[in-house]
This record gives sequence, C-alpha cells and structure tokens, in this order.
Amino acid sequence: MMTIAASKTLYNLVEIDAQDLARHYPDGIKDICERKIDGLIIENFLSQEDVDQVVSQLNQKGPFEGSPFGEILIYGPALYVSETNIEKYCQEAIEYREYCRHIFQGGTDFETRLEEVLGMMSGGREVTIPKAANGSDYTPSTIRVLEEGQFMGWHFGNQFVYCTPGYKHLGNQINKEAHLGYNLTLSEAEIGGELILYDLEWDETEWTDTENGGRKRNGTVNGKLIADVMEDYAQMRVKPKAGSLIIFDDGRILHRVSTVKGSRRRITIGGFVAFSQNREQVYYWS
Repeated sequence: MMTIAASKTLYNLVEIDAQDLARHYPDGIKDICERKIDGLIIENFLSQEDVDQVVSQLNQKGPFEGSPFGEILIYGPALYVSETNIEKYCQEAIEYREYCRHIFQGGTDFETRLEEVLGMMSGGREVTIPKAANGSDYTPSTIRVLEEGQFMGWHFGNQFVYCTPGYKHLGNQINKEAHLGYNLTLSEAEIGGELILYDLEWDETEWTDTENGGRKRNGTVNGKLIADVMEDYAQMRVKPKAGSLIIFDDGRILHRVSTVKGSRRRITIGGFVAFSQNREQVYYWS
C-alpha cells in the first residue's frame, strides 16, 4: 500500500499499512520528533479478529476516580495521576500487564506487537519499557473506554512531562524535546469519538503554578485561558478505524477526544513514546 497524507492543510498525518512501515519510515519516530511529519496512522496493526476478541472481554463499566479527563473508565495505572505513590503504581502495572496478556491470549500479544512495530520505525534503536526508581517496569499502556456521552478533555502530552509529580523520575530518563502519544483503536464510536487536533502548540502557551492537586492546569494563550480560546483555532479531526494505531506529536499539539454518541463504545489502548536522553533507545510507557 502506498503512503497517503491524511492532511496537508493543518497537520501531516501519514496513513500507511503496517507491512510497509519499515520500507517507507525506518526512522519514523525520529521523523515525527523532528517534525518532518506530525504522525503516522498505521493500518492493520491488529486484525479485526484480534480486535473483536479483546473487545468482547472488556465488559466492566464505571468511572476511574482522579482522571484528569473526567469520569471515564481506565484499565491500568496512569503515571500522570500516580503522584508520589510510585510503589502502588508499579504493583498495579504488574497486575495490569498480566490482565493484558490474558485478554489478548489466543491472538496477537499487544506488547510483542507494539515493540515489533515501533522497532520497524526506531532507526535500529532498542525499544523497551523504562524502569522506575525501585527497578520495576513502568506500565506499557492503559486501556480507555468512553461510553455514550463521554469525552476526553483538552490537553498536551507535555503537561504530564513538565507538570505532574509522577513524572519526576521518568523525566530524567527521557529526551524531553519530543513526547509522542500512541493509541490503538479497538472499537470506534458510531458517531463522535474523534481525535481533534488544534492549530495551537505547546510553545505558544504559558503555564503557572496552581494548587490543583499539585498540577499546573491553568494554561493560557496571550493571557487568556486555553479553554476559552481553543475553539477559535483551526481543527483537524481524525478517526482511525479498529485495528489501526496512531502515533503523533502528542506533547506539542493541543488535542482532545470529542463526545461519543451511539451505542458502540470508543475503546483504545495506548500510552507514550520518547527517545532516551542519549537517543540510543526508544521508551514506551503510560
């Protein structure tokens, strides 16, 4: 399959079949970090059969307390809300990875496939999960489920790196120049549930300290709150189909997920990607 640019007017997200990735984008992670492209939509990351098997097992419903995105369900620990309780996070990471292996059992293992695909575009670098201060692995991903009427609020990935206590140790391991996000779509919403990218980037915003749970949440643009002006900026809506993985410049591009409508839930599994400080390894985590 030939590569096709999904957009040339706002952000250049390139659609490509997984089997063609190594040939066309052997250093794709570096390409995104250096803004040669803004991201990749990798089709056929998983087969429809594999996707259906996983989705059929995700029947739990309910909110995840403390999520900055609102009352949505998240499977697995999230580093940006771990605060200083890294021991609890690491234990939950072990349990989550066992759970993930279970729900993907019988099909393609997610971690194995992710490392394979990231390796295709790593420029030959090792792809690995970074380790916390206690020597345990960070979690490789989290699963997010949006029911009808739910959405994910606006954010930059850089907010997590620079503004949350849970990232203090990891921030000393990764190259902060570019912080990418990756998400595999397991179930598309019938209507809505699009990833919306705004023509507003991190270096155009300002941030000040607040007492909001130890996080910096009151970003501004020219003295105005981001939430009050973001809809004045141009938008690009992206809706990868089930089985497709998107990896994009999550750290620097303002984005959110629109409200899900209809009976089908929006389910994704994903996390973040960055080079190590010496750029000799590719790290992924959530």
